[in-house]
This record gives sequence, structure tokens and C-alpha cells, in this order.
Amino acid sequence: MEKEKKVSLKDVASSLGVSPALVSIVLNGKAKQYRIGEQMAESVIAAAKSMNYTPNLVARNLRGGTTQLIGLIVTDISNPFFATLARIIENRAIELNYTVVFGSSDENVSNTKKLIEVLLNKGVDGLIIVPCDNAEKIILELHESNKPLVLVDRYFQSLDVSFSCLNNYKATELATLHLIEQGYENISFIAYKSEISNVIDRISGYEDCMKNSGLSQFINVKRVSINNPKPGVYKALDNLINKVKTKAIIFSTNTLSIDGLYWLTEMNKRIPDDVAVVGFDENDVFNLFYSPITYIKQPIEQIGIEAVNILVDKMKNGELAKKSMVVLEPELIIKTSSLKV
Repeated sequence: MEKEKKVSLKDVASSLGVSPALVSIVLNGKAKQYRIGEQMAESVIAAAKSMNYTPNLVARNLRGGTTQLIGLIVTDISNPFFATLARIIENRAIELNYTVVFGSSDENVSNTKKLIEVLLNKGVDGLIIVPCDNAEKIILELHESNKPLVLVDRYFQSLDVSFSCLNNYKATELATLHLIEQGYENISFIAYKSEISNVIDRISGYEDCMKNSGLSQFINVKRVSINNPKPGVYKALDNLINKVKTKAIIFSTNTLSIDGLYWLTEMNKRIPDDVAVVGFDENDVFNLFYSPITYIKQPIEQIGIEAVNILVDKMKNGELAKKSMVVLEPELIIKTSSLKV
């Protein structure tokens, strides 16, 4: 059987009666830059899709120094939050004619370094990274090499690196204030043992709100292992409920929220009768639970889209050209788990 001929840039151009250069400009996302009409650009993209045209990335790389590849490093792709974030980033990248290659660091700085090396060797044009603890040096080196880079979900205050993330301080401040307004005073907080920005900001939002409300004596933060949180969550809950006599708990991540609901059920504690609960991020479990869970909602779609937009801008202008800081606002979705009985 004769091998099917690969569709070339010239074939797409011939089908439309235009030059290969025009097709190349459109498919590289530069139609506006070269003042090519929107209708013509749409026709080129449609023709390329209908003819199953795929660019020769190797040749493109040799000619222009780009591969149209974006490297994405998350901490754990099996985590629903990061799986959703990765899909949003991938979809936005595709819209801009980029392909995403990704990996999971498992909150490990050595893994992060290895993944960065692998992705750079693949010739990615830029990187979007969810950084882990102790990754400042690696991120700084990458930034100073002028490799386009955006941090997502977390950032380092000490580094002049662009990022897209949630207003984490505001998120837990909202949750804490809501519980106080419901009449709760003995409110506790469960978070990870980590010095990364989102963890620190979420703890600060809770603590400051408690202090400002005259409830400093009830501040109680329990921090558990980021790599194996479930046993730590049980120990924390046992202490908070049976010794501290806490009446409300805020879980600072989606994983901690799910682990917490599991253990509260095992402990035969009713929500909100025995203890009120506020979780983090939307999850089907929250609505299926006998007492639907109040949670902090992140604008995850905006976070992912902005990360890609910033990176594409940097890939055109260079990593050191401009620092972009996108901080998006949370929303508290109130259900029965946090309402005073």
C-alpha cells in the first residue's frame, strides 16, 4: 500500500490560492502582527485542520528557534485541582497553537530539577511551573537564563518572577469571617507543613482575621505532612475535637478537606452539629455529602489562562522584559456544613 503523503505548508497555501508565507504567519499566531484579516486567518486555520496539516516542529526549530512546545510542571497530576489546571492550560495553549508537555514533581525539588532539564532538552519555548519548597535556587537560575517562565498557584516573594495565583490571604479570611459571623469562636485550621506562598498566605488570612475579631486565644493551626497527610489529619482532628474542643475547622486544601471528611465520619462526628467545616476547592464529594460542604472556590480557569497568556508574551519579549503578577479573587460558596445549628 502506498504511504499517504504528508500535507505540506505549500499544499495548504495552494488550496487557498495564497502564499506559503501567509499560511506560516497565520499558523504561528502572528496574523494581527502582520495585519492579515480575521476572515483570511480563519480560512487558513480551517483549511489546515481539514487537510490534517501538522507542522514539522524540528524544521521549525532549526529555522526560527521555536518548537511551539510549552513545558508544564505540576506537583501531582492525579490531584483533581492540578488535573483541572493542566487541562485548562492545555486548552488555552492549543488555542494559541502550542502543545503542552507536562510532568509531576511530587513536591520534590530534585524531581523538579530533573523535569526542568528534560523539558529544556525537548526544546520547550517556555515553562509554567507549580513550584515546591526549596525550589527558589532552581527557579532563579531558570529566570536569569532568560528562559520564559511563569509560576502558577504559588510563587516566591524573594524572586522577581511572574506568576498567576489566587489571593490566598483573602480566601481564608473570607472563610474565617463567615464562621465568626455564624457565631463560632473556637475555630481551628489545618494546613500543610510547607513554607510555600499559598500555605503561608492561607494561614495568615485565618490568623489575622481571628486576631482582628478578638479571638486570638482560639487560634490553633495544625500542620501535617504534605507527602502523607492522611495520618496527620487524623491526629490533628483527634486533638482539636477531643482536647481543644474546637467547634469549627477550615481545611486549607482540597486533599486535606477530603481526608478530613473521611476521618470525621470515622469518628462519628456530625457536621455541623458536632463541628462546622469549610473546605477548599470544588469537589463532587462536597455536594454528595449528607451535609453539603461550604468551600472556598478558586477561579481556576482564569488562573490557568492568565498563566499561558503571560508565558506567550514572555516567549515573544523575553523572560526579563517584564514581571507580571496576576492575583485573582476567591469566592466563598456557602452550604449547610458551616451554618450554625
